[in-house]
Amino acid sequence: MSFNKISAWLGAGLMVTLLGCGGGGGTTGGSVLGGGSASSVAVADLAVTAPATTITNNVGSSLVVTVTAVDANRAALADVPVTLSVDADATIAASGAKTDAKGQVTGTLRIGSNTTPRKITVTATSGSLTRSTVIDVVATTAADLSLTLSPSAILSNSGAATVLATVTAVDSNRATVSGIPITLSVNAGATIKTSGSVTDASGQVTGSVGVGSDKSNRTITVTAVSGALVVTAKIQVTGAKINATVLGAVLAPGETGKVQYRLVDDTGNPMPDVPITIVGVGGVQTVARTGNSGEYDYPFTAPATAGVVNIRASAANVERTDTIVVNSGAVSIPPVTVTVRSASVAANPSVVAVNGGTTNNRAEIRALFLSDANAAVKNIRVRFDLDGDAQSIGGTFTSGSTLVYSDANGVATSAYLPAGRFSPTDGVTIRACWDYADFAAGTCPHASRASLTVIADPLSVSIGTSNEISVGASGLTYATRYVVQVVDSSGLAASDVQVSASVDLLNYLKGQWLVGSQAWGQSVTATCANEDLNRNGVSEVLSNGVVEDANGSALLTPPRPALEPRKADVAISYEGSNKTNTSGQVVLKIEYPQNVGSWVQFNIVVAAGVAGTEGRANFDGILAVPAAVVNNIKASPPFVLSPYGIQASPTVAVSAPGSTQVSMVCTNPN
Repeated sequence: MSFNKISAWLGAGLMVTLLGCGGGGGTTGGSVLGGGSASSVAVADLAVTAPATTITNNVGSSLVVTVTAVDANRAALADVPVTLSVDADATIAASGAKTDAKGQVTGTLRIGSNTTPRKITVTATSGSLTRSTVIDVVATTAADLSLTLSPSAILSNSGAATVLATVTAVDSNRATVSGIPITLSVNAGATIKTSGSVTDASGQVTGSVGVGSDKSNRTITVTAVSGALVVTAKIQVTGAKINATVLGAVLAPGETGKVQYRLVDDTGNPMPDVPITIVGVGGVQTVARTGNSGEYDYPFTAPATAGVVNIRASAANVERTDTIVVNSGAVSIPPVTVTVRSASVAANPSVVAVNGGTTNNRAEIRALFLSDANAAVKNIRVRFDLDGDAQSIGGTFTSGSTLVYSDANGVATSAYLPAGRFSPTDGVTIRACWDYADFAAGTCPHASRASLTVIADPLSVSIGTSNEISVGASGLTYATRYVVQVVDSSGLAASDVQVSASVDLLNYLKGQWLVGSQAWGQSVTATCANEDLNRNGVSEVLSNGVVEDANGSALLTPPRPALEPRKADVAISYEGSNKTNTSGQVVLKIEYPQNVGSWVQFNIVVAAGVAGTEGRANFDGILAVPAAVVNNIKASPPFVLSPYGIQASPTVAVSAPGSTQVSMVCTNPN
């Protein structure tokens, strides 16, 4: 047999063999993606996909899940048996038992009758192959809303302070739900800056509430709305105060007198152009507006008959009543019999600009008289002067040479109005001459003094921060830095200006940090005012019966310090010089033990060699903690428990003698 014949025979035999492989009429199949059928090509994988990873918790909601059978080259395979299944009370309807010409089986997923947010696992099975995907059931509406305020429901009217309103959306199982539309709003002229319009991964929307341009004492209502759900919370704005200097506390019938009012906010800054109403002699009402320094002078004439006249002033939703004695005979206010243990005088600001033909620039002068246990002394007679004016700077006092009587808080006030000359540093001496009874002009039975500086150019000061947190050199503390910036009236940086700084610890917080799925979250159980009411660092029983260690921390076993928060919990220092550099800047640093982080509300006050009401600036905040520590759920943060206790606490309203400032102190130390 020739070679060609053998080849032909072999070729024919091979063809018969190939045709036999297709016996039974079976098709070779084939995929539009270039694959083959399951009868000739092995299934390597199942690809399970969906157009979304979530489905809403509505009974009518549906989602199409697609399963694609592929070979080792990722080519789709037709005619592959596939079974679809689901859990978590869901249902799924498959398009068929085998993949179609595109190598796919689809399934329509529904949540069933269970509308609670949960995870549904969709499973595709073909032979020994099993693949799955997870679909989250998410809420479109909340079952309930909660609204909380932090650090408290009291908002200072300084303009810099804020209250954080947090609204949390939950389902019927009280689990937080994300993606819920929330509208946060405020009334009463306040402002709010929200984090967004839908709840975040924690089920929350937050809003930072400020007082707005209205600094009057009032109630702000915060409202959170989601669909038919509405919740509200109240914020009390506080801080507006009317100071008064009575010129002519004792008058003869028909004699004229004057009450000098000044309306200020929580930080002592003036509240200008605010309506003020005076009800004076004979019940006659006078309506006016405060000036640029928050001032208003009310002149009056004593009635023709002897007696006591009450003059009532109201502004910014606060009131003050001052009493005038009308007597045709001898002075009717008897001498003070209580011994003064502490007499002091202060000027605010301590640096003030000259007045060039105006009286806009002024320093508020405040004399304070205290007796034993810091009790206020009323009716101390005071006359203010320049103690001889050794530098010949000049200027006048709004009280003139009239005797001023200390009020129920032991305070006598006036204001110093500079003339046209500037002074050396601390070149003006303010003297408060005082005595227990009336004394003649030109005499000074007792004296208290304070210094101030009159400058030629008005300046402005501000304070800010980058919010960056560092670890202190010891590795045991956190530190944050602040920049104080000083400019002149044209906005140019003012160099070589001395800056003074102090930090006050306003409140301490109780509670603990709880670990979540992605980060630690702070749970605050109580916000408590600083127990050291008069900030003298001494735990004492005040004359009004107030015990400064209100929570009894010193009585614990083992005891904690009596006054909380401790003054030493936060230290403030300068980084470099306390005088501004060529950029008009000074850098400050506060440092605090790591376990105290997040548990103390503080207020930094800075003052510079500047004029007017801008001579002081403040920064109010909570001791910051690093985000990296909060986000590390594998380790407890050093501040996980408040050093001041974790339990909720009742509060009681108290105030120190000589002060009208009300503080809410806690009574539970645990």
